[in-house]
Amino acid sequence: MCLEVQPMTLSTAGLKSLITSTRKTMKAGASYIPDAKLRTSLLAEHGRDGVRVLLACEHPAWAAEVVELGHPECPWPEAATPLELATAAFGPLAQHLPRLLKRLSGATLTCAVRHKPQDDAPDLGGWFLVYALPERSGPVLWIGGPPDPNPEFTAEGWELPSELRTFYRQHNGFGVLLDEFGWTGVSPGVQPSVQLAVPALDAKVKTSDLLRLSRGEGDAGEGGWCFTQARSGARKKKPGAPSDGALSIVDFDDRLGIRGEPVPFDFLGFFDRWMVGDPKDELPIAESP
Repeated sequence: MCLEVQPMTLSTAGLKSLITSTRKTMKAGASYIPDAKLRTSLLAEHGRDGVRVLLACEHPAWAAEVVELGHPECPWPEAATPLELATAAFGPLAQHLPRLLKRLSGATLTCAVRHKPQDDAPDLGGWFLVYALPERSGPVLWIGGPPDPNPEFTAEGWELPSELRTFYRQHNGFGVLLDEFGWTGVSPGVQPSVQLAVPALDAKVKTSDLLRLSRGEGDAGEGGWCFTQARSGARKKKPGAPSDGALSIVDFDDRLGIRGEPVPFDFLGFFDRWMVGDPKDELPIAESP
């Protein structure tokens, strides 16, 4: 159930003061994350202003304006509960994401933001739906990108997989906010369409059959979950050859290569398990109809 929060009432000076004081009380660390009590109280006492403070302190390069749901230009209406909001936002996909919807139902606050994309960068801008989900470290901001029936996508040798095209109709990207260089990104989660990439490595590793849908990780920042056009037990296609529609998924390590064999899978079933972080269910498996 959502906490009852105060409306955004802080003046510009008051908000600036709150941001400054919050930064001063952050614990030193790799990411300088405020402690759980402070992060929780920010949202409980200041509502959407608290989200503005967390964005300013943790994601200062990600320029975003916090807006209430129901704004005339916002793609998502107000909802009585986070569960109702998530169900409406995912639309026809909601019935395939029971684990994720249960997780989102525990949000302590929901709102919308508008992100101004950086010029000359693969950065998705526009509207984003925000869920503040409780963690040990305090509320963590999950984002869902805008509904996009025609997402921007460029990757040599690939057409946008139908599974992702269907997903992006509801949310162009979804997961825990993790911006880099001020660009929209998520981890864990499915990256926005402009962040999808064929892993870029030297000729010692063949990557032309791979399309990474998660944030790059590993030694070279090129590993992660990837679609592959090469099916398990099947001969690989030539680079750039059209897909026959039978995609599989692999976990790619940019130092060791593909971990295991390509696995035929149900994309939504995999995504539903992946986002709740259940270790025994993290590997992709085909779901029963």
